[in-house]
Amino acid sequence: MRTEYDFSKLKRRKIKITINLDPAVVRFFKEKAKKEGVGYQTLINETLKKVAEEEHLASLLKAQLLSDEHFISALARKIKEARH
Repeated sequence: MRTEYDFSKLKRRKIKITINLDPAVVRFFKEKAKKEGVGYQTLINETLKKVAEEEHLASLLKAQLLSDEHFISALARKIKEARH
């Protein structure tokens, strides 16, 4: 897994794909997009991009915390205290 992703580059270039979505999902995004004055495909793309960024950041944070000896020690103490 990469240590860094640059999602800003995705705005410059998009790839056309075919995707099957539940009708309720499409309706939701079309209604929301209409209210926000954007295209529903743009809204779906922005939502997926946000999820990907958040998942990546969570993965990085997890890796950093698990390699931090002070954090692991403090966590172990808290767990031990909670058991007593």
